[in-house]
Amino acid sequence: MKLPFLVLALTPFVHGAPAGFEMTNFAEPLRVEYPTALTAAADGTVYVSADRNGSLGKDRDVGKVVSCRDTDGDGKADEFFDFVPKIDSPRGGHFVGDTLYIIHPPLLSSFRDTDGDGVADEHKVLLENIGFGLNHPRGSDHTTNGCRMGIDGWLYIAVGDFGMEGTTGTDGRVVTMRGGGVARVRPDGTQLEVYSYHTRNNCDVAISPYLDLFTRDNTNDGKGWDTRVHHFTNGSEHGYPRLYKNFTSEAVKPLLDVGGGSGTGALYLHEPGFPGEVGDQLYTCDWTTGKIYRHPLEAIEASFKAGQEEFMNLERAVDIDVDGESRLYVCDWRGGRFRYAGEGVKVGMVQRLTIPGMEVEKWPDLTKMGDAGLLGQVGHRSAVRRLEAQREILKRGQKPEMAEGLMEMIQDGDVPLYGRVAAIFTLKQLYGSKANAPLMECGDPEVREFVLRAVADRRDQLEGAPVQAYIDALDDENARVRLQAVIGLGRLGAKQAAPGLIKLGSKTWEERRHLGEGEDYRIPHACVRVLGGLEAWEACLEAVKNPATRQVALQGLQLMHKEEVVEGLEQLLMHEGVDEELRFDVMSALARLCFTEGEWDKKEWWGTRPDDRGPYFAVAEWSGTPKVKAILERGFSKAPKSEHGRIIDVMAKNRIDISTLDLGARDPLLMALGSAELDQAGVTLLTGAALDEGRPWDVRLRCYRSLVRGESGKVLKNRIEILSKWADEEGRVEVAEREIADFISSPALVLELEGLHEIALKENAQMSRIAWRTLLSFSQSPLVKVGFKEQALKMVKNDPRQVGFFLALQDLKLRGFDEQIEAAIDSDNDTLIEEATRTREMLAALSVAGGKMVADLSPEEVMKAAMEASGDVARGQVLFSQQGCIACHAVDQDAVQKGPYLGSAGGKFTRDYLIESILDPNKVVAQGFQTELITLKDGSVQMGFVTREEDGVIEIRNIAGVATELKASEVVKRDHQSTSMMPPGLAASLSLGEFVDLIDYMGSLKK
Repeated sequence: MKLPFLVLALTPFVHGAPAGFEMTNFAEPLRVEYPTALTAAADGTVYVSADRNGSLGKDRDVGKVVSCRDTDGDGKADEFFDFVPKIDSPRGGHFVGDTLYIIHPPLLSSFRDTDGDGVADEHKVLLENIGFGLNHPRGSDHTTNGCRMGIDGWLYIAVGDFGMEGTTGTDGRVVTMRGGGVARVRPDGTQLEVYSYHTRNNCDVAISPYLDLFTRDNTNDGKGWDTRVHHFTNGSEHGYPRLYKNFTSEAVKPLLDVGGGSGTGALYLHEPGFPGEVGDQLYTCDWTTGKIYRHPLEAIEASFKAGQEEFMNLERAVDIDVDGESRLYVCDWRGGRFRYAGEGVKVGMVQRLTIPGMEVEKWPDLTKMGDAGLLGQVGHRSAVRRLEAQREILKRGQKPEMAEGLMEMIQDGDVPLYGRVAAIFTLKQLYGSKANAPLMECGDPEVREFVLRAVADRRDQLEGAPVQAYIDALDDENARVRLQAVIGLGRLGAKQAAPGLIKLGSKTWEERRHLGEGEDYRIPHACVRVLGGLEAWEACLEAVKNPATRQVALQGLQLMHKEEVVEGLEQLLMHEGVDEELRFDVMSALARLCFTEGEWDKKEWWGTRPDDRGPYFAVAEWSGTPKVKAILERGFSKAPKSEHGRIIDVMAKNRIDISTLDLGARDPLLMALGSAELDQAGVTLLTGAALDEGRPWDVRLRCYRSLVRGESGKVLKNRIEILSKWADEEGRVEVAEREIADFISSPALVLELEGLHEIALKENAQMSRIAWRTLLSFSQSPLVKVGFKEQALKMVKNDPRQVGFFLALQDLKLRGFDEQIEAAIDSDNDTLIEEATRTREMLAALSVAGGKMVADLSPEEVMKAAMEASGDVARGQVLFSQQGCIACHAVDQDAVQKGPYLGSAGGKFTRDYLIESILDPNKVVAQGFQTELITLKDGSVQMGFVTREEDGVIEIRNIAGVATELKASEVVKRDHQSTSMMPPGLAASLSLGEFVDLIDYMGSLKK
């Protein structure tokens, strides 16, 4: 169809329609409220999943699915039915044909209205245990979310990082996936399988006309996994949380890494009612930023490069979909937070977008259309029409005329590729394995990729699939064909193809070394994954001998926990002619094979920040572990000392406790870094290394942070000594300040007040400065208990005569110590007089943070004033530490992570949200950081938020920011509280001006 517009500007209005679009409020409270997702039927009926629980509530019977229809054509729904009147946790779905497929954890169900009264009367459970329901402590947060049907007939499911534990289909098949990703299942609940592995909390799956899958993922609050846009292919491993930190080459790269946010809905729009590329584009939603984005895609190898442009600005963008007449629907969690807001609060909005004057075909009644007409719809420009026509054809069953018509479309080069793809998968679904032979006879290179995919797509329909054709396709000039050949060989179990897979993967492995930013070569990754699945260890061991094929072969071997693999690697390692690179590579593979994946302990998973060390969720020994350790010991003894450092490093990364190995003469520093406990010798070594400017910076930082394993009082002076040197070292001032800020906010140091005071009084000016900053901070912090606070205040009020004290006052911009300043000025120490005078002048020059106290104003008054005023960012930064915020929140991803990460607060949250989060923390408690009450076997109770769970240890941080490690085996009960750990009165001691300073500082954080 010819489009009347050639150009469409895409600059969005604030909270309005994109330029060129007309927007109407399609459905709003109280008809539709708390919308978690939506799906548009082809005829324009919109099915809205509504759930008062949001993501954190756990009440029963507060969810439903509402159908909304505009019967008079004014752009606003006027007919509403509770299509599913009661359903717990409706997370999203897809309406296809006459059926709503919907995820409502722990179930995937289908619903049909068979009697036409607007209410579903047929309910079938397709999957059980797909995610976790309201019985889980976290409710439905981060559980399984939306689903969408592809033209291949699979329902693709966005699995949140709760994962799938024993998910069961209607055919009895049971599948487990630890963590998030994408699963798929046939529409009748059979043949469930994992499609892509290990994302964080993807909420939806977008599917292109060519069966590329995309999603927008979720940030993990400061541990280096930001919001990402992914391209999924069959078997792809995306790396969260096991690989993305320490084993990046083993996971596919995201298309985009876009900082803080919370990805929600996704749609690949392929409809004729939009001009230019607008109607052939990927769109994603972000709850945190409130925006809907469009993503131009550029093909590279078998994947893409992606861009990101703002398409629409909402308050809380939740979902997007399109009907069969090119009408877009967007869903906004407007006015809501993470759970029910109470009676009278209107939450949510569904809006419709159309382009005025754009000509679109009216939606036809496909059930009354003849077979020839249906064939025409299979090749239509509209993805909605292609899918709906396909479902109607499948419902009518096998017909010779239809099979002939589909084959003609497949072979007709004048039919657009999207139509030929739809015809291929329609034929395959109609005839199953009987379609394989005629499909393989189609020699047109343009459709070869899709023929290969269709023939191997279902493991129960592989009869007549020619393995040799897939092997031959490994050399195809089209990268997408090569990728489908690799995937197909894995599904066919073609172990004989291993040499070809190694050759292909190695070729593109070398090319991948020269990638530009944002590029991802998918083929070598797929080759490694398939080699591991085939357990093609013989071919891989042979390929290790050749440097050109070594890396792909070793990566494949790392996935095979077999005695034969260990023995083969041992032979290579102990061969007399082994060179150092081969030795290191083989020992790296052996280090990976030392352990295997442990059993899934559901008590420990899920956590907001799961253990990201990798390479396993939980390491466990297997039958080959003792032999692997013995080989590593022998290999280490044969390696030159110059190689010892990187060999120990790779063993440590693979979670091998090097103190349990007999490594002969070892570098004492490396041993200190790898030791679970720290003696005085280790403290000395680590301190010296941290101070040594000749060592790599990352090693120095690791040495400093490793000192926390020592007894607090015995390493206190060492830590301050290191920080003071870094603060004077060229190029280290910024990182030193970050580590100093973290140090002075460490609540455990309240037990070391005497030691801090001694350092403040006796050490050099820079060390004294850090000690006084710590004591001054404790004397002001609302999080420090009264007894400790009074003790610290007594120390700082006792007329200090150290230069470091006045330097600390300058650092903190802290008033209230006029007497101490005047006493120093009145002393006979010229240096002290000079610094005290400088302190008095600096504090006098600062603008007075005046106004009433926050405690004396109502929240509404504070909100109004803080929204209108502007403050001092530098002063706010000081207050962030002074008020104790830094004890629980990091603002730098390189800092030690604690509670909710705030380094991107200004980019993620609106100003009113930041204000409210301090005034009423319980109203906007961050997902994943609810208070937990942990009861231990000895009857004691710990309350706080969990910041780390790994190796049977739970780290919980209490209200004062003190971290305590608990053994998971000692835990009797874990209860999630509805309140935030953050107390509501933290701002009470601030003036209104100081409060504005703090808000301005938080708003400036946009990393």
